[in-house]
Amino acid sequence: MPDAAQRSRDRTAPMIEFKGTRVRFGSLDAIGPVSLSVKRGEFLAVIGPSGCGKSTLLNLVAGTLKPAGGEVLYRGAPVDGVNREIGYITQKNHCLPWRTVEGNIRLPLEFRGYPNGEIASRVTSVLQQVGLAGFEKSYPRQLSGGMLQRVSIARTLAYAPDTYLMDEPFGSLDAQLRLRMHEEIMRLWHQTGSTFVFVTHDLHEAITLADRVVVISRRPGRIKLVVDIDLPRPRDVIDLQSDPRFGAYFKQLWDALDVH
Repeated sequence: MPDAAQRSRDRTAPMIEFKGTRVRFGSLDAIGPVSLSVKRGEFLAVIGPSGCGKSTLLNLVAGTLKPAGGEVLYRGAPVDGVNREIGYITQKNHCLPWRTVEGNIRLPLEFRGYPNGEIASRVTSVLQQVGLAGFEKSYPRQLSGGMLQRVSIARTLAYAPDTYLMDEPFGSLDAQLRLRMHEEIMRLWHQTGSTFVFVTHDLHEAITLADRVVVISRRPGRIKLVVDIDLPRPRDVIDLQSDPRFGAYFKQLWDALDVH
């Protein structure tokens, strides 16, 4: 049983650390060196030009990719193999078409060996959280794109990971639906207290959601800039964009992006 001092260190220690991390694909230097700490309970956004290695950083944390050099630490320990403490949400919802909404959400709980009674209660709870109560028996083909993304989020929420890795999860949605999903994801972040690492190409999205925004350079991806987003919470996704500070952050991040 950890003592009080150990528990205090656990609360203040970084959730994720990249320490001189490098990635190579064959003879190609993809990332690095990258050194970055992600705080426990933080909402961190990662932006950068296409191919700079944003998704690769998430894969390192997930344990589906090993660094060629340096370290990736999770809760202070090296990531060695698949990291079962994280949830990974991508632009594709990966819903199984032959399973209902309920069946899709049950899937990771079944893999983890949860008893049926607990699975049922968790599914009911997360359906309420994401606003899909009443759609339990619907199939993916009967749902809109936004609803399918909610299923994907609910499926991850069901097993309550410590960290959510999100790789452009709203990239395929129209502008109006993206704003609604921004509200949803901020609400869930507040509710869960989990750590969120969110990859996006959208500067508005990054500024709206994040505590900090990390700008990655062109390949080999390195950290070019880290910006603290000092905007009050809770944030209104519409009103926020008229705040002069929002415009200043946008210009600062745009100037740092190597998009030309």
